[in-house]
Amino acid sequence: MNNNSRDPPSKILLLVITQLSPTFPLCNDLLFEQFAKYGDIKKILIFERGKANKAFVEYYDIKNAMEARKDKIGKYLAEGEGKLTIHFSRLKNLDLEVVDKSRGTDYTQTSSTNSDVVKHSNTDDPNILRQQLDQFTRTFTQTPQRNMSPQRNEEINNLLNSDSEDEAKDVLKQKTSSTPEISEDVYNMITQKPSKIIKIQSIDERVTAKMLYNIFNKFGNIEEILYEKQFKRVFIRYQTVEFAQIAKEYLNNITFFDQQWRITYIPLFQLQPTTIKDEYMIYYNPNGPKIIAPLSKTIFLSGVSEPMEISEMIRLVVKVTEIKIISSDSLEISMLNISETLKIIAVFSDYEFKNQKLVISMK
Repeated sequence: MNNNSRDPPSKILLLVITQLSPTFPLCNDLLFEQFAKYGDIKKILIFERGKANKAFVEYYDIKNAMEARKDKIGKYLAEGEGKLTIHFSRLKNLDLEVVDKSRGTDYTQTSSTNSDVVKHSNTDDPNILRQQLDQFTRTFTQTPQRNMSPQRNEEINNLLNSDSEDEAKDVLKQKTSSTPEISEDVYNMITQKPSKIIKIQSIDERVTAKMLYNIFNKFGNIEEILYEKQFKRVFIRYQTVEFAQIAKEYLNNITFFDQQWRITYIPLFQLQPTTIKDEYMIYYNPNGPKIIAPLSKTIFLSGVSEPMEISEMIRLVVKVTEIKIISSDSLEISMLNISETLKIIAVFSDYEFKNQKLVISMK
């Protein structure tokens, strides 16, 4: 399980909840029961529902957030329900005034009194979880409403439940001047819908289309790439939405050649170059399953005919902490960070050295 978050540790966790049936009673109090055993919780906000459920959990102490993420990442809310992918959020605090009903709950008054009881309960036990779910279905399908106008309630409900980005934008335009602004990051997360096409912005001018292919092909079969170098952006179409989701999950906010990538989903359209500087490639890949490994600072390089010579070449390109010769034709290389891992993938994937192709694999 990849335990590296795309952002530095924070008191606020971003939960991406998948494999959830429509009848599952996801609510703030269920998440509170699951996460309060790691420490006092300040606020919880479920801000997206449907196929891609997401939620924020804010702790008082960053150590509690780190412990919760370490223990919960990759696990399920219940047996076979609600697989958790957990990131540290870049938000400084949760503003619950932009939501209503069950989507946001302030636990400021309840955390100190309730968390001690919850900490000692084994909430990972499937039988206990099922009992809790039954209770939540009866009791907590809606948490108390805050004092907000019916008009504002309707606006926010339309925004979070809208089926299209345009509809969400229309709702946002109707906000009153007294309504707190929704940050761009939260707005993008609310309105985006997964797509086979992703857009990557802030591409350094040293990066080539081949380098981008070498990186993004590690996370799924690519059908097309359109690299608009003058705009420092690239569009990538994958064979499936799932491949695009995996790539975005791993690579969004990654720094590559001193530029931090911003990755967003793009509605399906025909990729085609518009200037002579644009690079456009079509790829033909097998339809079979692709083995996808999480990013790591340690990789294996096989197909090496001259280990010492290759080692020197690698040191010229990336920052390494250690290179081990583990056999006559393979190396184990430890990089300074994940950004350096991406560089070696970009430059040396399928690289031919003395008529022998190098193969990169993750540890």
